[in-house]
Amino acid sequence: MNILSIKICDSHIHSSGKETVSDVEKAFDKADIEKGAVISYHPHLLKDVWTPIGVEEFREFVNRLSNIQRMLKDRVYGFVFVDPRMLSNINELIKLIEWALVDKELSGVKMIPAGWYPYEERFYPLYEKLEEINTPILFHCGISWGFPDSSRFCRPVFWEALMRFKKLRIALAHICWPWVDEALAVGGRFLYPIRYGYISSPYGRPQIIFDISSGAPLQWKIDALFKAITYLGAEMLMFGSDCSIDGECIKNAFNRDLMIVKEILARSNEEIEKIFKRNFEWFIKGR
Repeated sequence: MNILSIKICDSHIHSSGKETVSDVEKAFDKADIEKGAVISYHPHLLKDVWTPIGVEEFREFVNRLSNIQRMLKDRVYGFVFVDPRMLSNINELIKLIEWALVDKELSGVKMIPAGWYPYEERFYPLYEKLEEINTPILFHCGISWGFPDSSRFCRPVFWEALMRFKKLRIALAHICWPWVDEALAVGGRFLYPIRYGYISSPYGRPQIIFDISSGAPLQWKIDALFKAITYLGAEMLMFGSDCSIDGECIKNAFNRDLMIVKEILARSNEEIEKIFKRNFEWFIKGR
């Protein structure tokens, strides 16, 4: 297998809410992406206030992304950015999310814990609904520029409680930098009971995976990826650029991470294919 011939899959692409279908297609072509997860826009990210997204804004950006996904079917997988602060009633929140996933046919959910923790029992009905409709969820994990003080809510140990949702496919972004060792311990908590036969999984593997998009600067990322691959294995890692709809940015992120994994860490072509393609396909479909 020639690794350079593989078209990559990108698990973490942000939209501005303004892109056309043509914009997305051109960016994917420039980056040589086969498939990618594109996240609906949250207009209050990277601001110094705790403003939740409004319901009407939410619907507007879901509709835009749904159209792009429909026009670029099997290439773009739309992930709805869910901000649970927009509705205080969990049942109403679930109805709104179900509209985005079922009626508008988006493919996944993205969340940044901010003012709330992922282990809170009030969110259990949401996780159960995502299990029911076979929908993966990408969480931000680690220090964040997304919302003020959000890192207080994004420590990787806060996801251990989600082990009870065995069908819920969970991705933690950025290998949770700077808490990489803690993230790998959580990954091991999901992995080793299955590997040694103490518990079973409907997937025959852990339901958690780590998106390797950079939180860590390069000098830390090399160490983070070495630890992650040698402890958890390539099957628990998948490429994400954390770029906007920008083909050059995505291509540069891919080249950087490929250089680390192939040239510095000297991993096999099979491992590289898992990280940059096959694991994304499992995350999206569960098979």
